[in-house]
Amino acid sequence: MTVPEDELITTAEVAQRLHLSELTLRRFLRKIDFQSIQGGDTLLFTAADYIAIREARRKLTLVPPRKGYSHNYRIRGKVTAGDKSRDINETTGLADRERAEAYRVRRESQILDELIHGIKPRHTFAEAAVNYAATLAERSTQRLAIIGKIRKTDGQLSPCLVTDFTGRPVDAIDQEAVDEVIGARLADRRPGTIVRNLITPLTGVLNWAAKRGWCPPPHLERPKFKDKRKRWATEDEIARLAAGAHFYSLLLFLILTGCRLSEAFLLEWEDVDLGARWLVFRNTKRDKQGEDAEGEDRGVPIHPQLVIGLANLPGDHRSGRVFRTDPRSPGRGAPYRISTGEEGGGQIKSAWRGTCRRAGVTNLRPHDLRHTCATRLVVAGVADEVRDEILGHGSTATGRRYAHVPRPLLRAAIDLLPWIGAKSVKVAEEAVRRGVGSA
Repeated sequence: MTVPEDELITTAEVAQRLHLSELTLRRFLRKIDFQSIQGGDTLLFTAADYIAIREARRKLTLVPPRKGYSHNYRIRGKVTAGDKSRDINETTGLADRERAEAYRVRRESQILDELIHGIKPRHTFAEAAVNYAATLAERSTQRLAIIGKIRKTDGQLSPCLVTDFTGRPVDAIDQEAVDEVIGARLADRRPGTIVRNLITPLTGVLNWAAKRGWCPPPHLERPKFKDKRKRWATEDEIARLAAGAHFYSLLLFLILTGCRLSEAFLLEWEDVDLGARWLVFRNTKRDKQGEDAEGEDRGVPIHPQLVIGLANLPGDHRSGRVFRTDPRSPGRGAPYRISTGEEGGGQIKSAWRGTCRRAGVTNLRPHDLRHTCATRLVVAGVADEVRDEILGHGSTATGRRYAHVPRPLLRAAIDLLPWIGAKSVKVAEEAVRRGVGSA
C-alpha cells in the first residue's frame, strides 16, 4: 500500500497497515530508536517514515506448505544489517513446523552473520570426516565407520559416513539428515548398532569440525538401548570346550583371567611371573582417554591351573609374546595380529567355530568368556570390588576406590575358581619353581 509523500499518517494507520497493535508498534519503534513527529496524543509519520518502518519490520517468516504443491515449509523475507540486506525465498526441506521454525531461526542468524562478517567458506562433510579419521587408530572401529574400507569380496568401499553424507556441507548435517541415513541404511538395525555405527562416529566428526568453526556443535538424538550381550558359558559347556580345543592354553587363560582377547595377544613373557603367580597387562582400556592415549596397567593373579598351562607353552618363556599362532597354521607360530571390530575374535575365528561345533556349544563368542569369568567369580562369592580389579572394570566409583586391593587377596579370590575340564597337562615343575620375569 502506497502513501502520498506529502501526507502524514497516524500511529493507528501505520499499525493497521503493518498488521500490528499500536502497543506492539510503539515498542518496536522504541527498540529501533525511531524518531517520529509528535502530533498531539499520537505520532505522525511521513511516507518515507512508513517505508523505513516497514523495511525494518521485514524478516524471514515461515510459510506453510500449499496443498497440491510442496509438502515442506518455506522461509521468505529479507534480512537487513546496516546498509546491507538480502532477500531470501527457499524451502526448509522440513514438513514438521517446530523443526522448520528452528531451521528458520538458524538460517536467519547465518545470513545476518554473513552480511556483517562476509561469507565464510563452507567445508564438506567428507573434508571434516577424513581429517578427523586421521586422528584415530588405523584399524579402529570408529575410523572404519567414518571412512570405510575396501572390501576384498568386490573391491568396493564398505558402507560408511563419507558415502552417507557425500556432497553435503558439514554445517548442513542435522537430525533430519541423520534420520534420512537411518531410514536408508540402518532401518532394520537395533538401536545399539545405530549408536555405535552412526551416532557416535558422526558426533566425533561434528565435534572436531565445530572446534574449528566449520559448523555448530552437534545435538543429535541417541536412541536408548539395552542390547548388550549377557551370554556366558556354563560349567558343562566350559568342560566340553576345553576337551576339544586346539588352543587349550589360550582358552584356559581367557576363562581364568577374564581378560580381553587383545590383552591376551599383547601379553609379553617379561610381564609374567609364574613363581609369584602374577602377570601384568599393559596399556589396558581402563582410564584410556582416546584411541592413541596410554591406558592403565593392570596386575592380575594367575590361577594354579593356569600356571601349569602357561608353563607348558613352547618357547624359552623369557621374551616375546606369550600366545602365538599354531606353527602348522599359515601364521607359522607368529604373534597374533591385533584387530578391532564390533564382536572381535576374528584372529581365532576358524579355530573357535571348530571348537564350538565339536563341543556342541552355540551362540558363544570369544568375548563371552570374559562374562563367563565374571559370572564364576560371582558364584564363588568374590566381592564386587575385588572382581572389578581382576577384570579391569572402572565404571563405578566404588570399584576404583579399591584399586589398592593387595595381591594375596586377589590370588585368594582367583583360587576360588574351580579347575576346568578333563584334559590333563604335564606339570613343568622346574619352570613353575624358578618362575619367569619379575612382573
